Amino acid sequence: MNKKKKIVYIMLPIILLVWGYVFFQFFSFFSSSPNYAKADSDITVDIDEIQADTFSIVANYRDPFLGDQKIKVTSGHSSQTQKSNKQKPKQVTPVSEKKWPALQYKGMIKNNQSKARVGILNINGHEQLVKEKQILSDVTVLEINKDFIQLQFQNEKKTLQK
Repeated sequence: MNKKKKIVYIMLPIILLVWGYVFFQFFSFFSSSPNYAKADSDITVDIDEIQADTFSIVANYRDPFLGDQKIKVTSGHSSQTQKSNKQKPKQVTPVSEKKWPALQYKGMIKNNQSKARVGILNINGHEQLVKEKQILSDVTVLEINKDFIQLQFQNEKKTLQK
C-alpha cells in the first residue's frame, strides 16, 4: 500500500502538468491575434523590359456540333465573285447515286439470354455497334452472322465477310 501511494504522489503532478500544458496551448490558440506574413515591396519592375506576348489561334478544326457539314468562310472579296457567278447560268447535272461507304465487318456479339445479335461494323473509319434492321449512313443492316454481315445501300445488297 505504501508503494501505491508513492506512485500516485509521483504521477499526479506529472498528469497535472501535461493537462495544464494541453489547456494552455488550446486557449492560447483561440485568444491570440493572427500573425500575417509581411510582403516586401522592394521589387521594382522596369516597364521597358516587358515584352508583349504574341500568338495566333489556328481554328481550322471541324465544329463538333455541325457533324460532317463543311463551314463556308466568306469575306468581302467572295461576295463580289458570288455576284458575278449569279449572272452565269448554271448547268444542271443529273443526280448520281452515292457510292458505298468504306465498310469493314469486325465481328459479332451475341447475348445468350435474349438471343440478340450486335455486329461491330467499321463505317468510314468509325467503329459502330449495329443491330439488325438498323440504318447508319444510309446503310441498312439486314442480317448479322458470326462470319458475315448482310447490308443494303440504295436497293443494292452486299455481304461482308469477317
